Amino acid sequence: MNHSVFYISLSLDKGHYGGSIVAKGNLNALRSKSALRTIAFSVHRNPIDSAVKIPTTNNRLGTALANLLLMCATLGPTGFLQLLRVIKKEQPDLVWLDSSLFGILIPFIRLVSKRTKVVCFFHNIESDLVREYARDNPFYWISYLATKANEHLSAKYADKVVTIQKQDGERLKKKYSLESYSCISATINDINPSVENNMEGDFNEDLNVRYALFVGSDFAPNIEALKFLNNEIAPNLLRTKIIAVGNGIDKYRNEFTNVAIKGRVDQIAPFYRNALVIVAPLFSGGGMKVKIAEALMFNKGVIASTFGSIGYENVESPIIQVIDEPYEFAKRLDEYDLDLGQKPREYYLKYFSPKSAESSLGKIIDDLLT
Repeated sequence: MNHSVFYISLSLDKGHYGGSIVAKGNLNALRSKSALRTIAFSVHRNPIDSAVKIPTTNNRLGTALANLLLMCATLGPTGFLQLLRVIKKEQPDLVWLDSSLFGILIPFIRLVSKRTKVVCFFHNIESDLVREYARDNPFYWISYLATKANEHLSAKYADKVVTIQKQDGERLKKKYSLESYSCISATINDINPSVENNMEGDFNEDLNVRYALFVGSDFAPNIEALKFLNNEIAPNLLRTKIIAVGNGIDKYRNEFTNVAIKGRVDQIAPFYRNALVIVAPLFSGGGMKVKIAEALMFNKGVIASTFGSIGYENVESPIIQVIDEPYEFAKRLDEYDLDLGQKPREYYLKYFSPKSAESSLGKIIDDLLT
């Protein structure tokens, strides 16, 4: 018997960043199940082609007004009502909410479609992130209150809560008296190395040097990591250059002069392929750092901070080396000369590829729908 699934996400857009990578990975895992008829809905201004576009707020004022109605991110009243109408009409067996920011939908789904089960996937603890923004900008307190309310509704009233790593699940237990949760690690679609190796993409002479690669968009924890690399690590390197790529970070070129900041690139594969090692000195944020899974996919070793390595406890050293102290981080990077064979990619295939998530995701669906 086929079951109908509605997959609702804030991150099904054409960008290439952590949340989007995970959202697409989970969607593809659902779509791989022949017993499921999965329809995707994107609450984003630039949705992927295979998703139904849901109307969004158009500016900060519209978003703030929606927050007053307990709607988060770019979900506004028009999109909210459209989602409820289609759920009421189609009566799906399951709604997969790809964010705790959709918690406000759950009580209304119960009203319009009583048999529908609801799964909520927590990419991270959103209220922690928004609270940090609110401390610097009072404008975000409205968003924080809406975020907190949605997170609470998601944790308390979803039929199943799924987290991206164990630490977030344990925190939800304490914050909201959550009884149980399931965990699905960050997964990303595989890029066939044989295809990528034939692509010149953004290759240029800068990649002919010995360099470590940092990948991250213009997001506060990534900028904090760039500051660490620029101020604490790069000045102590004798042999190794640091190159950073990511959407929006090019505006920091004049600020972080010890790091070669490339900004957005059309093809990231050449940067991974020619890198000595990937660096991920993250000290704040939430969820899992998806770029580490991407590094493993490209068969690269990683040097990460303790915080940045959360969720990758199954990956042994020296595939992922965990270092927090700046001097030791720089020393290890400058001395890095490891031949890891195919071990990084083997870890990717085992733990972070779409295939690795299908069994865990399938069990969650089966438990709810049987």
